[in-house]
Amino acid sequence: MLGHTTDLFGMLLKHFRKHRHVTQQQLAEALGVHRNTIGRWEEGSYLPESRTLVLDLARCLQLNEQETRQLLDASLLAPLPIWSVPYPRNPFFTGREELLSTIHTNLGRGQNSAFTRSYALYGLGGIGKTQLALEYAYRYAVEYTMICWIQAETLEQIQSSLLRDAQQVDLPMDADTDQQRSVRALQQWLEKHDQWLLIWDNLEDLDLLARFLPAVRQGALLITTRRQVLGTISQGIELAPLEEAMQLLLRRTKMLHTGGPNEMTCFLATTMPAEYAAAAELIALLGRLPLALDQAGAYIEETGCGLGGYLHRYQQHRLQLLDLRGTSGGNHPQSVATTFWLASERIGQQQNAAADLLHICAFLSADAIPEELFERGSAYFGPTLSSLGADPLRFDQVITVLRNLSLLQRQPETRTLSIHRLVQVVLLEHMHEAEQAVWLERILAALNALFPEVVPDTWKQCERLLPHVLACVSVFPAHASNHALAEMMQKAADYLRAQAQYVQAEPLYQRALSIWQHMVTSPPPQVAASLNKLANLYYDQGKYEQAESLYIRALDIREYALGEEHPEVATSLNNLAILFTEQEKYEMAEPLFQQALSTWERAWGPDHPHVAASLTNLALLCYHQGKYEQAEQYSQRALSIQERVLGPEHPDVNHALNSLADIYMRQGKYEHAEPLYQRALQIWIQALGSEHPLLAQALHGLANLSVEQRNEKQAKVLYQQALSLREREFGNQHIETAHILHDLQRLA
Repeated sequence: MLGHTTDLFGMLLKHFRKHRHVTQQQLAEALGVHRNTIGRWEEGSYLPESRTLVLDLARCLQLNEQETRQLLDASLLAPLPIWSVPYPRNPFFTGREELLSTIHTNLGRGQNSAFTRSYALYGLGGIGKTQLALEYAYRYAVEYTMICWIQAETLEQIQSSLLRDAQQVDLPMDADTDQQRSVRALQQWLEKHDQWLLIWDNLEDLDLLARFLPAVRQGALLITTRRQVLGTISQGIELAPLEEAMQLLLRRTKMLHTGGPNEMTCFLATTMPAEYAAAAELIALLGRLPLALDQAGAYIEETGCGLGGYLHRYQQHRLQLLDLRGTSGGNHPQSVATTFWLASERIGQQQNAAADLLHICAFLSADAIPEELFERGSAYFGPTLSSLGADPLRFDQVITVLRNLSLLQRQPETRTLSIHRLVQVVLLEHMHEAEQAVWLERILAALNALFPEVVPDTWKQCERLLPHVLACVSVFPAHASNHALAEMMQKAADYLRAQAQYVQAEPLYQRALSIWQHMVTSPPPQVAASLNKLANLYYDQGKYEQAESLYIRALDIREYALGEEHPEVATSLNNLAILFTEQEKYEMAEPLFQQALSTWERAWGPDHPHVAASLTNLALLCYHQGKYEQAEQYSQRALSIQERVLGPEHPDVNHALNSLADIYMRQGKYEHAEPLYQRALQIWIQALGSEHPLLAQALHGLANLSVEQRNEKQAKVLYQQALSLREREFGNQHIETAHILHDLQRLA
C-alpha cells in the first residue's frame, strides 16, 4: 500500500514539475533540499516527512488549490481540517484576488509575532467582509489543521460558537460541563496545537476578543468588523467598493458564466449593449456595494425583469428594492436597507450629535465633504451640533462614533469626510418631508454662509463646496421657492460660468430667476440682477438675441426701481453696449458706454475698477471704428487703474492688457504688443490653469501677431492651440471659434 502511495505521489510531483518547466535542481534550491531528495520523491522511494514540506512544494511549483489538494492526498498527510464554517462556499464570489493574497501573507507561518498572525477586514456593512473571509477559508483550507468560525456580534453568539468548536475537537464533556469550563478547555487545546485559524465574524466589541483568546497563540486570527479603529488587537485593511462589480452583477444574473473568462464581459458589451449600459448605470447607482449587487441580481433572477427593467424600477422605487433581500439571502439575510437603517438607529441611540451629522451628510455629495462645513457652519445645524466649531475634540468624538460602524470615512490629508451613496439613499428615504425640509434649510444656510464671492482668489474654496451645493439643491422639490435657495444657485452658477461650464450653469440661473420672479417679496433689483446674470451667460455662449432681450428687461426694471443715475443702471447700459459692439452696432454702443462711464465716475470716483472696465470697453469700440489713438488712450488709462487698484497679476488686468496689445499690433507696434500678450497669457495660466478657454484670447492675439511678423509656422501652432480651447468649451459653431478658424484657414 505504501509503495503504491509513494509511486502516485512521485508521478504527481514529476507531472506538476515538468508542466511548470522546472528542473529538479531548481526545485531543490527553492525548497532548500538536495537534488537527490527531489529525485527520490519522484522515484517513489519515500514521501516528504511533513505536511508543511508538501505545502512548500506546492508553493514553489505555484500549484492551484485543487492541485495542492491532490498532492497532499497522495502524500497521506492531508487529513481534512477540523471544520466549523457554517456557510457553503459562495459560487458567485468575484475579485479581491490581491486582498486574498495579502491576507494569506499576513497569516502565514513565516509571521512570528501574535500581532502579525492576525488580520482584520473592516468596512461598511454589505461591503463583502464576510464573503472575503469565507472565500479565504475555503481556498486555503488545506494549510490549516482546524478552521473555526465564530459569530462575534454578541457575547451570547461568541459563547455559542466556541461551544460548538469545542465539540468539533472532541474535548471530553458531559451534560454537567458548564460553558466556562468548555471554553477554557478549548483555549487549552488551542495553546497546545498549531496551524489553526479562528475567523471572528462581525466583531463589535474588541474587549470580547481579548477575553476569549488563548494565552499562547500558535495559530492565526482573521477578523471582520465594521470598526475602523483596531488598536493593538490586529493590523488590517479597509474594504473598498468592489472594482469587479460588473463581473459580479453579470454572474449573479446568470448573464456571465461563473468562473468564465473576463473577456466575456467585453463580448456582452458588444452583443447586448442596452443591457450592458443598464448594468453600468446600476453599478454606479449602487456604489459598487457587493451586497446591493447580489440583492439586485437575486431580484432579476427571481422576476426575470432584466437589467434594464430593474434599473427603471430602482429609479422609481429605491427604498423598496433596497429592502428586498431575495429568497437566497445566504449568510447575510438582512437587506441593504435594513443593514444601514439599523446601523443609523444604533447611532441615534448612542449619540444624537453623531446621528445629526450623519443626516447632514445624506444631503451632500458622497465624497470629499469638507470638515470646515461643520467647523464654520455648525451654528446653522441645530442645538446638538452648534458647539462643534469651537470644540474640535467633540467633533473628533462624533466622528469616532460613526467610524465605529464605518458609516463615515475620514481623509485627514484633505480634511474631508465621505459616505456611501446607499447610506445616503436609505437615510433620505426614511425621512418624512417635514424632517427633510428642516435639514435642507439648515444645510442651505451653512453653505450660503461659507460659499464666497466668486473671484479668482476664492475659486479653490468654490470648487471644494460646489459638489455639495449641487447635491443639496437637487434634493429640493421642484416647487421649492425661497431667497436662500435662489442665492445659493446663483453663486454656484457664477462659479460654473467663471469656469466656462455654461451648460451646467444655465439651469441654475434659470431656476433662480424663476424663484425671484414668482416670489411676491422679491425686490425688483434682485430680479434685474438675476436677469443680468442669465444674459451674461447667453452672451458668453454667443446667444446674442437671448442676451439682448434679458439685458433690456433688466435695464427697464433698474431704471424704474432705482432711477437713471444708479450704478446698477450703468451696469445694464454697459452690458448692452458690449453686446452692440460685438454685433457691430457701434453707433448704438457708444452713447451707452459714455453714459455708463459718467455714472460710475460720479458714483465711485475716477479710479474704481468699474471705471477701468468701462474705459477698456470704450477702447475696444474705438479700435473697431479705427480710432486707434483714442483707443490707446482709453486702454492705457484703464490698465493704469487696474494695476494700481487690483495689482499687476490680477486676472482682471488681462482685459486691458489684451486690448492695448491689439491696438499696438493694429498700429504696427509689434515690439510693444508681444510682451503684453505674453504677460496676459501667463497671468491666466497662473490663475486658471492651462486649459481654460480664456487663454484662447491671448493665444489668438499672439497668433495674429506672428502672422503680421511673417512667422506663419508659429502662427499656425498658436491658432491651433486657441482653436482647441474654444472648440472644447463652445463647439465649432460658436462665433469665437469661427473667428479663430477663419484666421487659421487664411494661412492655408
